[in-house]
Amino acid sequence: MPILTVKCPQCGHEFQGLVLAGTQQPKIWVCSKCGSNKAEIMPEKKPIPHPWEAGHGNGLCPCCL
Repeated sequence: MPILTVKCPQCGHEFQGLVLAGTQQPKIWVCSKCGSNKAEIMPEKKPIPHPWEAGHGNGLCPCCL
């Protein structure tokens, strides 16, 4: 389940999108700020693993905060 960084070229808003395991990422990303359907994944920002997949004991899961 990677968490991707997405940016809207219309308003410049950056947000994160989660792609669930076993699914494909959306063909269209919609900006959560202005509603534009032109948002794109920022390839220069590496996807980060979902905290539940990163392993226990690294400070990312709710029980380790």
